[in-house]
Amino acid sequence: MKVIITEREPLKVVGIKISTNIEENRIPQLWNDFIARMNELDKVAVPECSLGICFNESDMEFKEDSKFSYMACRVVKDDSIIPPGMEYREISAQLVAVFTHYGSMETLSETYDYIYNKWLPESEYEIIAADEIEWYDSRFKFGEKDSQMDIHVPIKKKDKEDGYADGLFFVNEN
Repeated sequence: MKVIITEREPLKVVGIKISTNIEENRIPQLWNDFIARMNELDKVAVPECSLGICFNESDMEFKEDSKFSYMACRVVKDDSIIPPGMEYREISAQLVAVFTHYGSMETLSETYDYIYNKWLPESEYEIIAADEIEWYDSRFKFGEKDSQMDIHVPIKKKDKEDGYADGLFFVNEN
């Protein structure tokens, strides 16, 4: 699987946020609710694109019953109106590893398994406590085998002996 390491620009988003866990998985219903209300958003900055953001709100170990916040949203311009029942969030710039998932949502867990259980352990990067983004653009076709979407995983270089990595540069203090 091809991986792109890039500095993602800061984003301003408006959408609907929920608290859920893997066991109850309220994310599909959230997307149905959000899609029904997307036309309420004005001044969308990135047309034909929606985001799913998994917010990192603690340093807990992620398990099936671990609660997390997820937002279905769109990127908006500075002066966008926030409809009732929706939230505005600013997502900071971040070094990310971008993975493209190919296929239907039924196989999404395989892509995540590759990211977390194969690529990350074997790479020179490690995940950091920051928001993870699913990027759904014009390539995404729900339920279709030729669908594509990107996953932005926040990373930094793994610590090296006699120095540290800050996500962009290796700093040797000697």
